Amino acid sequence: MDSDIGWLLGRAAHSWKTVVDVWMQDLGLTQSRWIALLHLKRMGQGVTQSQLAADIGIEQPSMLRTLNQLEDSGLIERRADQQDARRRTLWFTAAGTALLEKVEARAVEGRSHLLDGLSPDQRLAFRAVLQQLLENAHVATQRPGSLSCPRRQSLPVPATASDLPDTRN
Repeated sequence: MDSDIGWLLGRAAHSWKTVVDVWMQDLGLTQSRWIALLHLKRMGQGVTQSQLAADIGIEQPSMLRTLNQLEDSGLIERRADQQDARRRTLWFTAAGTALLEKVEARAVEGRSHLLDGLSPDQRLAFRAVLQQLLENAHVATQRPGSLSCPRRQSLPVPATASDLPDTRN
């Protein structure tokens, strides 16, 4: 039973992105662009290009290509960092902010289709499982080569679905 969990998780993540891609098509955004916009919103304006790339989990050259496209489209601008002029920080333009509202609405719509049929308690349990997998992955990467990673305290998990933060915005 456990042997196909990684495969299912990978397929689910891929399918999730594919569904959201369909919902973003008429906005003219590729997957890399809408992902960058949503991550920038989640992280907050003023983050560096390298911080955004690390958060998304992609290499700098791919991130720079996407940022160039977003900047050429007038959706973001890059500014010199106040502490280190060699670093560039990222900011939404007025057009980018307006498009982001549409992107977020589409993401909510696509997400609701993907989660259709799951009760609030199932969604809560699913989220808790995913959080635990992420925590386990983090711990496992802290001790490369070790077959037995130390157990860490679990992150607090909301007790009921109503305790979940509102992620629609």
